[in-house]
Amino acid sequence: MKNIQVTVYTKEHGCLDLTLEEYNNFDFDKVIYHRTDGPAVVYYYANGSIESEHYFINNQRHRIDYPALIYHYLDERSLREYYYLDHKPYTKEDYYNLINKMKALPKSLRLTHKEQWVREL
Repeated sequence: MKNIQVTVYTKEHGCLDLTLEEYNNFDFDKVIYHRTDGPAVVYYYANGSIESEHYFINNQRHRIDYPALIYHYLDERSLREYYYLDHKPYTKEDYYNLINKMKALPKSLRLTHKEQWVREL
C-alpha cells in the first residue's frame, strides 16, 4: 500500500505528494480540493502510471468540455469517464448538450457560477 502515490492540490496547501496511507490519514475536513489548470487529485498505480484523475473547483467536481473523473486501466487502452458540472453528475450526452447551450449564449447572458464558467468559457 505504501507504493501507491496520490497527488493532491488544495487551496490552503497547494500541491501535496502523499502515499495512499498518508492520504487516508490526512485531515481533509477543512481542506478544499481546488485546481484550475489540471486535476486536483491524481492516484497512481504502483508502477507509476495514472490510475485516476479527479477535477475539482472549490471542492466540487467540475470540468468544462472534458470529463471531471477519469479512470485509467492498467492495459492503457481503456478508460472510464464521468462528467460533472458544479458537483452534479451528467451523462455524456446531457453534459455536452448543456455545454453547447451555454456556449451559444452571448457572454453577457452566461451563468457565472463560482468564476469557473467565466474562466473556462
